[in-house]
Amino acid sequence: MNMSLEERELHLQIMRNRDQESRNDMNDVGREQFLENRRNRYQERRNDMNVVKRQQFLENMRNRDQERQNYMNEVERQQFLGNRRNRDHERRNNNNMEHQMHYTGAMDVRCPFCGALRFQREQLNCCHNGKVSLPYKNTPKI
Repeated sequence: MNMSLEERELHLQIMRNRDQESRNDMNDVGREQFLENRRNRYQERRNDMNVVKRQQFLENMRNRDQERQNYMNEVERQQFLGNRRNRDHERRNNNNMEHQMHYTGAMDVRCPFCGALRFQREQLNCCHNGKVSLPYKNTPKI
């Protein structure tokens, strides 16, 4: 489908308007469900790909992005790149958070020397087994 630059811009604007109208019609629950379904479809598609198909898919995505950027003016290009950077940053943070979260238990073990609280599996290093002793100071009453 060969389009002139003006026809392509008109087509893209019509598509943007249609997508915006459909997003505006959704409530928060519908939007979340739509996004979750889309994420699941993409994840299934990625899982079904072998290495060669994945490389071809990524190359096609890069080519499509490059083609899109060729048609954009400078302002649109900066917005696009900024949005993509933000999206990538959020994705990395979300992925890292899923793998880094853990539960250490309650902080309920008291040091026998200084009385400091610590976690069950935490090493005892608050006062180095009673070798360090700080003078006790009363806190002033306010």
